[in-house]
Amino acid sequence: MADVLRLEPLLFPAEFTSHRMRLLINGLDVVAAAYPPDGFHRQPVAGFAPSWLLGPDGLTATPEAREVAVGGSDMSEDQLTVHVSQAGSDVIWDRWRLRVIDRVHKEGPEVGLGSFRFDSHAYADEIAQAAERAARTWPARSVAENLQATLCREGWGQDGGAWIRRYVAIRAPHDRPDVVEISYYARDLSGLRYELPGSYVVTFPVDDTDPDVQAQAIAHRLGHEDLKPISVHQPRRRHR
Repeated sequence: MADVLRLEPLLFPAEFTSHRMRLLINGLDVVAAAYPPDGFHRQPVAGFAPSWLLGPDGLTATPEAREVAVGGSDMSEDQLTVHVSQAGSDVIWDRWRLRVIDRVHKEGPEVGLGSFRFDSHAYADEIAQAAERAARTWPARSVAENLQATLCREGWGQDGGAWIRRYVAIRAPHDRPDVVEISYYARDLSGLRYELPGSYVVTFPVDDTDPDVQAQAIAHRLGHEDLKPISVHQPRRRHR
């Protein structure tokens, strides 16, 4: 009996600063299963970006086995990999490895995941359907992605200007489709210290008008206004 693959794009997830994917095999989240319950050193884990996993170098199966990084906390720090190959009408996932930096931390049975076989037609259909799910748009998503592009284009990058020390994330939560949410660290303009403790979250309403115009307006406010009075403060967590 063939195993069942389900790919669930996580667009603007709260735990991550970029789009991610959940990989379920027979209902099991294989990335979460390969890591301890608290993730990677208390960092959350999930499948990597849909743009990677659904792209030409991702999960697409070929007769020649390829090692594919499927998930973890960060591709540059740690990654769960699997060999993906096609044999006749089956797509096979096996030879799991958990890498930390450039070192193999666990492999084979140590990872706790076995070999899986998928029907090749059902497998291809799931990748195609996941691509459609990942590509779905709504006004706030368009504004958020235009805002990200605007901030990068204007050279702010990690530096948010006079009031913002660094951006944490720009999100368009799917459960709040009419707002864009920006998380940031604030500067202490008194000069007494480099940063204010904790992060801040500010939301901006969006509508169906030109997303680039809306993004430009939000970017102007971010660069020229102290938004702390209308932001939600998230104090720095104390490590026990």
